[in-house]
Parts: sequence; structure tokens; C-alpha cells
Amino acid sequence: MTKKVAKKAAKPKAAAGNPAKDLAWLTPAKIKSIRTELVALRDDILKTVRKQSIHEVDNGDSVDQASQSIEKELMFELSDNERTTLDMVEAAIRKIDNGTYGLCEATQKAITRARLEAIPYARYSIAYQNQLEQKVTEAAEPGLDFSVIGETERAGE
Repeated sequence: MTKKVAKKAAKPKAAAGNPAKDLAWLTPAKIKSIRTELVALRDDILKTVRKQSIHEVDNGDSVDQASQSIEKELMFELSDNERTTLDMVEAAIRKIDNGTYGLCEATQKAITRARLEAIPYARYSIAYQNQLEQKVTEAAEPGLDFSVIGETERAGE
């Protein structure tokens, strides 16, 4: 069954403007290797998340309780990031299985080899990812401008 998956995945669905040569490096053996790596990463994340369960301790002074509270917040944030990564890893495995691995989910163009080798679960091409990040940056509310604090006092002196 693995050979069948690898053969199918080695020939991603071509999109307009996406020559098959861009993904030619994704041979059946390479796809199999990437899938094995992704499955191992998924299993590792699942083990880590399971180990992160924090047991409540009702005794201790207020400093201990504050420390435990901070630790819980940190663990929650870590597990949230790990869940996001886990979702992306599982999506990459599904993309291998259905023959679309290596294609940007938004543009259907090939994701570069360097990007996939660095982040085998990448969903988007670098160009599209940059566009997404730019939109997030533009949509963010501007921060407070502390550079003018104290200026009105000097002007009035």
C-alpha cells in the first residue's frame, strides 16, 4: 500500500502555471521518506502533549500558587502551538495520500524545495505566506505612541 501511495503522491495534480518539473524532485522514494518523517513528528508531538498534563496541587503558599499558575499558562500556550503544528502535520500527510503534497493550498503553485525541506508541513508558498503575514500586520491596531509623553510638560515650562 505504501508503494501505491508514494506513486500517486509523486505525481501531484498540476495547476495552471505549475510545471511538473517544479515538483520533479518529489520522487516516490522522497515522498515515502517525507511521509515517514511527518508521521514520526506527529507521534512525537502527541507524546509531548500527553506528557504536559498538569496535576493540581492545593497546598503551598501564594508564591507556589502563583508559580503554578504561570506554569499552567505556559503549558496551555505550548499545547496550543503544538496543536496547530499537529494539524499542519496531519494535513501534510493527507496531502501526500491524495497526491497534492508540494502545492500551495491557496495558489496551487509549487512550494519551493528549500521551503519543504525546511518545513515539510508547509501549507503555503513563501510568496503567499508573506502576503498573509502582511495582511495580519496591516490589520493589527497601532500601538500606543509613548514618544510624546512628557513633551507637553516641557513646552509649558
